[in-house]
Amino acid sequence: MKIEIESKKLVKPSAPTADHLRKLKISLIDQLQPPVYVGIIFFYSSKTDVPDPSFVPISERFRLLEKALAETLTFFYPLAGRYVKEKCLLECDDQGVELMEAKADGTLDQFLHGETDPDDVLGHLATQPHQMDQIGSPLVVVQMTKFTCGGMAVGLRVSHRIADMHTISSFLSMWAMACRGSIQKANHPCFDVSSILPPRDLPKLEPPAKLMLGAKYVVKRFVFDNQSILKLKAIARSGGFNSKREPSRVELVTALVSIALLKIAKLRNGQSKPFFISHTVNLRGRTDLLWHDNLGGNVYTMVNGKSTAEVTELGLHGLVGLVRDAITTLLAKLPNAIDGEDLGDMVTNSVGQFQEELRKGDTDVLIFTSWCRFPLYQVNLGWGEPEFVSSLCTSFDSVMLMDHKKGGDYNGVEAWVSLTEEDMDLFRQQDDILEYASHK
Repeated sequence: MKIEIESKKLVKPSAPTADHLRKLKISLIDQLQPPVYVGIIFFYSSKTDVPDPSFVPISERFRLLEKALAETLTFFYPLAGRYVKEKCLLECDDQGVELMEAKADGTLDQFLHGETDPDDVLGHLATQPHQMDQIGSPLVVVQMTKFTCGGMAVGLRVSHRIADMHTISSFLSMWAMACRGSIQKANHPCFDVSSILPPRDLPKLEPPAKLMLGAKYVVKRFVFDNQSILKLKAIARSGGFNSKREPSRVELVTALVSIALLKIAKLRNGQSKPFFISHTVNLRGRTDLLWHDNLGGNVYTMVNGKSTAEVTELGLHGLVGLVRDAITTLLAKLPNAIDGEDLGDMVTNSVGQFQEELRKGDTDVLIFTSWCRFPLYQVNLGWGEPEFVSSLCTSFDSVMLMDHKKGGDYNGVEAWVSLTEEDMDLFRQQDDILEYASHK
């Protein structure tokens, strides 16, 4: 399927940003982010019978998206600015977000039903900026692509330097409300994290060879439906997982995918290594220092669990316990943070531990992120909720977990796995993956 860009423009906030807001120091957590763009795509069908008085016909959608985007940027003004790396500063000068209009020479059904290879299409539905962390590079790129059937894809690339998924989700929710004429009901973000966690003088770190920068990567979606989650929960219980709180679906899928990835690593290395599982935890509301639920920027930290045991000895229940212990240990510490410096030390220690394991190279490092429970399937831009929401490939080994929508049920989990082509072939053949996941 061929995607052709028809137009590009910069969309500025509909009202100029106030002078006192035009220079925004990034926070310590922003500073620690890699120079990558977070990508997400929403797919909308061509249905015309949506019982909603605010329903927007196809011919008017691009104009509406642009107008609503400008209104939303007045509240999310840092996204329309530019990053100055040397100063750890966002110039909130309203240069704008890049908005592109494109067309595909195929139908939405062709994509959704597997008639075209997602690896050949996804990256062209959310175009990646050529330069990252460069002065003048847009921090957000939005692409609206029309299919021949009337369906539509809305893709976003957002610099991780300025936003985590909580911020991106809040931005999307407000944008959707603006499209439907109800932006006045939206919660406004607060970009004030740097007053609590200011940037620090950190040593420059070279990208670890472990990330295999430049290698050819592919992304595949593996669906664990509700029945598979229930089976995995029973296996964890029978194996000895003993807790008053049931294993969560994220913990279960993290554990099962980790088992498969560690088996592949053993095949590649010829032996087992100690392993290190890294996940992410939202810090909003976890400490009185970060009480505001709508804090904008990056407000999360890494949670790490390490083991020297054979993964076959640990089993599913052991890995679930490892992930659970790492998260509960961190959550117990957060309320004890005395001030921003204390909290900043916790964050830098977690990130430093992760970076050190990557740098040493004698440990198998597994990188997970969860987007579960974010209201991504509720992003109604004026023509109904999305049929499908997609993550994008990363240029390093990683696993993105998302809600799986089946009817009104969100109890399943999708694992969007990014691996080299060789490792992906091995991953798809793992017994646990074949038994509990369907490959899409």
